This record gives sequence, C-alpha cells and structure tokens, in this order.
Amino acid sequence: MLERGARSGPDKALALSITGLALSVPATLLPFVSAGVLGGQRTSLLFTGVGSLWNGGMRPMAVLVFVCGWLLPLALLASFAILRAPSGPGLEKPALLRLSRVAGALERWAIPEVQVLAVLVALMKLGDSVDLTIGPGFWCYCGMALSLLVARHSFEFDSTVPLQNAGHLEVGARP
Repeated sequence: MLERGARSGPDKALALSITGLALSVPATLLPFVSAGVLGGQRTSLLFTGVGSLWNGGMRPMAVLVFVCGWLLPLALLASFAILRAPSGPGLEKPALLRLSRVAGALERWAIPEVQVLAVLVALMKLGDSVDLTIGPGFWCYCGMALSLLVARHSFEFDSTVPLQNAGHLEVGARP
C-alpha cells in the first residue's frame, strides 16, 4: 500500500462525478466510431451496437451492455454527486445512507471501462481490413469512464459509515 485515503478530499469526487455526467451527453450524441471500406463510410454512435445486438436477436446481451455500460455508470456518478454535494440535496441522513448502500451495490455492475476495452480490441482486430476513425463520442465516453473510476476510489461503501454534516459521507481508506 503506497497511499491511504483520498488526496483532495470530497471535492475531488464531486468534481469528477459532475465531469463524468457532463461528458456523458456528448458521448451519446457525437460520432463514436466511423468505419469505411471501398469508399463506403458508416458512422456509429454509442448505442448503435446496442441496437445491432437487439435487432440481431441478442436482446439479453443488448440489455446487459446498455445497463452495465451506460445506465448504471450514470446512476453511480449521480449518486456520487449527491453524496458529495456540499450543502446536501435536502435528503435526510437515513436516505443518504441508503443511497450510499445502493451506490455500493451499483459499483460492481457499472463497468464502462470494460466497454472501452472491448471497443479498443475490436478496433485493433478490424484496423487492418477497415478504415477506422475514432470519433469524439468515444473520447468523451473514455473521459466519463475515467472520471467514474477515479471518483469511485475516493469512496468506501460501508453501510455502517456515519454521515458527516450536510450530506457528506465520511470516507475512510479503501483496503
């Protein structure tokens, strides 16, 4: 163990959570990847793959990719932002404690970094046979995933952790 606890305190997690939420909008709307072969060009958005899985009869996989790669990461980022809000979002301490427990459960299933790695592997495999261009949506998604990863490391999800004043959750070092 080289370090214990967060260096910048709860403000770091709040800033990263808001950054991740802000990056999620362009990640959805901007081109993710463009592929071309023999003069034809196709541009994909973030949910193009989910739609292809759904239309290809792989509906459980499409739901899993959507939930674990998009919905749960956003819910986790929103939970972090609420738990770290300086003046508190108007929630009582028991509600904040429940939200902390829910965030702890979501943490295991919110895995946008796996989706980033899957896209990178696919790009490497297709890179020789197809003309590929990584779009700004992919980079925004990578930024969202990185924001989530770094914000996640400043939390310790423990149902017995006491709450501090005004919505801040007391955070200890991760084991």
